Amino acid sequence: MGSKAVVLEEYSKKHSKFISLLKKYGLVILFLSPFMICFLIFFVYPLFYGIYISLTNYKLSSPGAETLNDFLWYKIIFGTTGNKAYGLISEAFWRSFLHTIIFAIIMVPVAVIVPTLLAILVNSKPIGYKVFRCLIYMPSIVPLTAAGTVFVLLFLPPQTHGLLATWFPGIGPTEWFLESWFTFKIGDITFDVAYAWIPIFLMCFWGGWGSNFIIISAGLQNIPKSLYEAASIDGCGAFKKMMKVTIPGIKGQLVLCLFTTIIGYMGLYGQNYVLSSGGPDFTWLAALPAGGKTSTIIYFIQDIVANNSNFRTNLYGLGAAASIIFAISVAIITGVQMYFTRDKKSGAVLKKEFLRWKEVA
Repeated sequence: MGSKAVVLEEYSKKHSKFISLLKKYGLVILFLSPFMICFLIFFVYPLFYGIYISLTNYKLSSPGAETLNDFLWYKIIFGTTGNKAYGLISEAFWRSFLHTIIFAIIMVPVAVIVPTLLAILVNSKPIGYKVFRCLIYMPSIVPLTAAGTVFVLLFLPPQTHGLLATWFPGIGPTEWFLESWFTFKIGDITFDVAYAWIPIFLMCFWGGWGSNFIIISAGLQNIPKSLYEAASIDGCGAFKKMMKVTIPGIKGQLVLCLFTTIIGYMGLYGQNYVLSSGGPDFTWLAALPAGGKTSTIIYFIQDIVANNSNFRTNLYGLGAAASIIFAISVAIITGVQMYFTRDKKSGAVLKKEFLRWKEVA
């Protein structure tokens, strides 16, 4: 009887503990379960399956029959196979990667600084500021394909009555989406910059500033007015207020905008596809995935997946390997960005600020 009583007591404790945990976290688990199920099915499983495919000779025509290929796709991307044909694939990949990086370096500061200045201007509430606020955000709700159609019509050549060619004859090239702007060489590598990057840049700039504008505008509303009053008493002008009060006050929003903008433009694809289809093509890379002068890393991956030719259906492992390399690159870039934009209030900094405050007091 004694042993049975002990077992019953232990069961009772475990059961009551389980019931209490269920009461405490049951509702949370219930609401989180749809997200967690979708997260596991549509993110975690594809991630690990993609890593597996990148290590095999997977073919769309015979799924399940793949075997490991000794990191062949990664060797092709990094150009260590010694095969000339594979070397061209590596060149197409790294050119696309370089296009993405350079475009992000140019676009990200513009896509953060301009909305910030516009938000500060609108926050000063000039006459008609509500109208300006609507007009600034309006491009963000225009569908990508509709905006792409408008920009294509703007930059069409004169013989097809492009709007810019009609309104401003003689300005710019005849064929915006076929001609090169300039060419230069670094060592044995030729870099060919296409005019098509200009409409792509303008479309991204026009359609992408609205979201950052809204985020920063919301942050400006949370800055205490007393800080501006104190700055005025100390004799600060408008520029000094902006640098010493406004910018520090929206640091969190600026970091968020920088984070999302970097990820967004590292994944550039839709604008290139709609406007230039990744072209114009490099002559020696035209038959390969993303062999164009405006191709990006996502375009490289998508060109393998979306093209059903016999040649590219055998390259699914290459697309998976490119995706893994791209994901790691984005994680490193965003990690560096988060590191340099973190709050640096270490013990030494706090001590220094305290001593400075003590001297003033």
